[in-house]
Amino acid sequence: MPLRRHYDDDYWDRATIQTASGANLVAFIRPRFKTSGLSGDEWRVSAIVEVRRHPKKIEQVLMRSFHRMNKLFEYAPYFVYASVPELLAAPSATLTVERKGHVLMTEVRPTFGDALIGLGWHIVTANEGRDGVEWHHLTDEQERKHCQQVGCARAPVIAFRLKKLQVTPSDHIMIEPEYDFTGRFAWYCADHSERGDAGLEDCDSNLETVSLNEEVPS
Repeated sequence: MPLRRHYDDDYWDRATIQTASGANLVAFIRPRFKTSGLSGDEWRVSAIVEVRRHPKKIEQVLMRSFHRMNKLFEYAPYFVYASVPELLAAPSATLTVERKGHVLMTEVRPTFGDALIGLGWHIVTANEGRDGVEWHHLTDEQERKHCQQVGCARAPVIAFRLKKLQVTPSDHIMIEPEYDFTGRFAWYCADHSERGDAGLEDCDSNLETVSLNEEVPS
């Protein structure tokens, strides 16, 4: 049952930077269900970054939201630098990146600033096999244990076959996949099983319920 990842899914959905002195950054995905009598209903996501001087402190020195995780990696370093530049020199910063509760990579960088400014670069190059950093991609079996709503790691209760696939997120062309092995399945927890009617690919009318254990015919 090959997965069709959602177009908002940048693969990594959580990243943390923790320094020995306490300075702490957490980036994570927050899903929300948008409802509208005009444009329809759909699941959307925000990527949230929070910075604290110590992880046990409730008060944040910075909190900002972005459209998706990769945009956060691109723009959040500037806002951290502009708000709390004194944290950049904090030594020994551990960068940890996760997907659905599974650690993809962890790496100790010299300073908070090093981990922050190069956040996207550190992650992408680790994924590409950078020496000295282990990368752990989720297996198909691990993916099937988690809801495929971006930012959710709960157990799925329902699976869907997408009837047609959108050529690109910005294109209204929908096509039947040419091959059986093309990803065209998704599975969700009870909270995210209703997909709405605003989208083209990710909408209730384009989804056919199937067994969670369905296999692609050979």
